[in-house]
Amino acid sequence: MFTQGKKPSRRGWLLQTLWAAIAITAAVIAYPVVMFLRPRRATKSGAMEMVAPYRVNELRPDSEGNWPPPFNFGGKPCMVVVTPDGEVLAFNAICTHLDCTVLYRPGESDIFCPCHNGVYDLHGRNISGPPPRPLEQYKVTLRGTPGQEEIIVSRSS
Repeated sequence: MFTQGKKPSRRGWLLQTLWAAIAITAAVIAYPVVMFLRPRRATKSGAMEMVAPYRVNELRPDSEGNWPPPFNFGGKPCMVVVTPDGEVLAFNAICTHLDCTVLYRPGESDIFCPCHNGVYDLHGRNISGPPPRPLEQYKVTLRGTPGQEEIIVSRSS
């Protein structure tokens, strides 16, 4: 369109600018569509199960009363709790109301969402507040010596 030694015409410059704007607009529209259609990454192992980063004997509040934090399970936070009767359970740690991260409160024996005071029981069922659905529960398998078992979390099929 431009030749060497010639001054570019105004029309040529406007056409190039228009085509560049159209290309940028197409890219901006296509990117979210492509990201939506592309599948999510699997867990680190590529499987539907993962070993939790702590063992059963480490599932207790620390000196400040904080429970072990959720860990990444397939791109979502996963929390592991021990019920008063010793059962080990794992849940998706995202509230079903507004995607806040929930907390385990061992003193109250419940799971609490601090965003809007949603409360779940220790089986993930919503018992008060605005959450519309129960938490997604994962299957837990214990492996190793009693009291120091590895916690293997997997999705139920």
